[in-house]
Amino acid sequence: MATKKVTANTVAQDSFSCPKVKKAKITAIDIDNQSTAARTVRLQDIFTPDASVGVTTPSAPTPPIERFQATVGSGVSFSADEPSLKDLEVLGDAKAIADAIEATCVIIVKYHFE
Repeated sequence: MATKKVTANTVAQDSFSCPKVKKAKITAIDIDNQSTAARTVRLQDIFTPDASVGVTTPSAPTPPIERFQATVGSGVSFSADEPSLKDLEVLGDAKAIADAIEATCVIIVKYHFE
C-alpha cells in the first residue's frame, strides 16, 4: 500500500496519479490538525476523459469531482479506514485541498491501484 503525506493548503496538493488503465482505491485517510482552528479537508479527483464519438477534445470536469470531505477540529486527529472508504475510488489525479494554509495540519492518504 502506497502512502502520501501533504500539509493543508488552499491550493490543491498532489497526493498521487492513477495510471490510465487502473483505478485507485483509497484505503485510509488520516488528518492530524494541530492548528488553532478547525480545518475542512477535501480529496479531489481530477481527470480528463478520453476522446469519444462526438467529443473529440474532452476536458476535465469543472469544478473538480470531490470524493471525500471532513472537518477536523483544532488539536484533533481524524482517521477514516477501509470499511468507511470501501466505495472511494479515484480515476485520475488525487489532490488534497483545505480551507486554509496550515503547516500543522497534516493529511495522509493511503491507497493502492486495481
